[in-house]
Amino acid sequence: MYEVKLDAFNGPLDLLLHLIKEFEINIYDIPMKSLTEQYMQYIHAMNRLEINVASEYLVVASELLMIKSKMLLPQHDADDLEEEDPRDDLVERLIEYQNYKEYTEILSQYKTDREQYFSKPPSDLSHLESQETWDENETIDLTELIIAYQRIKNRVALSKPTTVNVHKETFTIQEATSKFNDRLKEHESFNFFQLFTFKESLEVVVTHFLAMLELSKSGIINIEQEKNFTDIEIFRGVNYEHS
Repeated sequence: MYEVKLDAFNGPLDLLLHLIKEFEINIYDIPMKSLTEQYMQYIHAMNRLEINVASEYLVVASELLMIKSKMLLPQHDADDLEEEDPRDDLVERLIEYQNYKEYTEILSQYKTDREQYFSKPPSDLSHLESQETWDENETIDLTELIIAYQRIKNRVALSKPTTVNVHKETFTIQEATSKFNDRLKEHESFNFFQLFTFKESLEVVVTHFLAMLELSKSGIINIEQEKNFTDIEIFRGVNYEHS
């Protein structure tokens, strides 16, 4: 003799829930006659296969037969107090088992999902701990705090990638040089800012300034400025005639 589980039933209550679902039985209004017959057929099948029927299956079988017999007893008069339904205890146990079964499936799914993650054990970082102690009486100078903040701010700014836009050159130094020469042909001197209407782009202004420096370096023009940020006067240089 040996024990096995048929159709993966985990006990008699699991078998009863299977039969209730299989035959679409209302768990709150169980027809005891048909449910008991189906359950006993299962027990008899196990006996025919010479399978050792667990005692718990036989206990539930006796309970079903007892409930069935009570249901067959004649009903009392309506004037009597309403008697307790003999199926109530069985229904309560089935619902409770069904809830536990559903909770088991949910927890099993949680376990399966958790097994997809790997948890790193905590690392020992005690050797990195600072041995410095804080003196509660020590104060921090506000100026030093501001300087430290500024250093951190500058470090963060430097760590951020900078974006540079490169544009194709549209106004060349040669073109700016030609404008200087045209102006010097008519005037021995002129003001640098007279070259602009101040509607030009920054590129045009910078290109004129670079051309002015190149002409001054070659001796074609001389430039004078009384002090910073004042007007720049441009004169014909010693090499102007040879330009």
